Amino acid sequence: MEPTNSASLCVLVVDDQAMQRLIVRRTLQKLGHRVVEACCGDDALEVLRREPVDLVISDWVMEGIDGVELCRSLRKLGDRPYIYFILMSSRDTREDLLAGLKAGADDFLRKPLDFDELALRIRSGQRLLALQSSLNERNKMLIDALSRIDADIRAAADFQKGMLPNGSLESTRSNFCWLFLPSASVSGDGLNYFRLDAHRVGFYNVDVAGHGVASAMVGMLMTQSLDPRSSGCVLRRTGADGHVIITPPSEAVSILNRQMTSLQLGSNYLTCTYGLLDERSGEVVLVRAGHTMPVVVRADGTTEVLGDGDMPVGLFDNADYHDIHLRLAPGDRLCLYSDGVTESESADRVEYSVERLAQFLGEAISWPLAEVTRRLKDELRHWSGNSSDIYRDDVSMLAIEYVNGTGPPPAV
Repeated sequence: MEPTNSASLCVLVVDDQAMQRLIVRRTLQKLGHRVVEACCGDDALEVLRREPVDLVISDWVMEGIDGVELCRSLRKLGDRPYIYFILMSSRDTREDLLAGLKAGADDFLRKPLDFDELALRIRSGQRLLALQSSLNERNKMLIDALSRIDADIRAAADFQKGMLPNGSLESTRSNFCWLFLPSASVSGDGLNYFRLDAHRVGFYNVDVAGHGVASAMVGMLMTQSLDPRSSGCVLRRTGADGHVIITPPSEAVSILNRQMTSLQLGSNYLTCTYGLLDERSGEVVLVRAGHTMPVVVRADGTTEVLGDGDMPVGLFDNADYHDIHLRLAPGDRLCLYSDGVTESESADRVEYSVERLAQFLGEAISWPLAEVTRRLKDELRHWSGNSSDIYRDDVSMLAIEYVNGTGPPPAV
């Protein structure tokens, strides 16, 4: 019997016969292992609670706690490194083996012991424990990696939230309100509104195909082009005479489309509605690029769903985009939303739908605009039976209310 070259183990030998423990201990010591002993199951449990044991060799038949019950008790001790368990017995019936395996035993040794067989059983245990140790290390690496990913996702989510509307336009001529509920910690949806000059306000609602981090990164990349504070903003430029020139929505979305297709993002594309509101007249010019159909709510509660539209952004570099013109009278509202709103499902898999949304918005015309988005959140929670505000898809809405065109223009 040659000593093993594998790493030394701490082996607990449990037997109520001192001579049997002595024989096993000397054999294990020749193999290079450290040995601790227990004369019964109760003593063995005490050893297991206080010492880092790698492997147990236990007699089956003992007074008090026998080997099977000891194994069962060991498996209940809780969070600890795996301990390999070998039962010693002269029993070898199928029923006995099944009982030992059911209790959690890993291997068996027949009595009287064959010492070469004992060495082989120990080496089998060492291989399994080495694999378990490697698995634990890999799991630890995965947990560490997941922790870093979570930290990055939280940072991305914070950055994304920083791109949402912040405050009001300080205008007496229009009101804006929004709802944003990401399906995960980051979202493929985006929305904003911003002043482009003293009289015109830009606004958009974006939905990147897919979910999670990849969609969010594409969304944030594109919204940088829609941020008037960004040097790469496509929404306005300065003319040769120094005057600001506002880019028509159809032209702005065309530029976005060329930018996105040039990046070769594979299957990533986005839908969006981008538009301009002229606060002097209530005139709205917008483009619907594959996005959900905007809902116009008139001051008397009647609604109109705008069905015209063009291709999503990022699919074809030569796609054409067209301006849609409409006019809001004082008290009228325009609502943009992602498909996470209308495709929100009830318990019996019925979608909320554009029709229900339009009905809700029409009935809500008498509420203050901020109350509309707040109650829509409650409405979707009730419809989906969702108490956690975690939805299958990202949920976003931007609501615009035209007040009048007679207020003083704000300073720009």
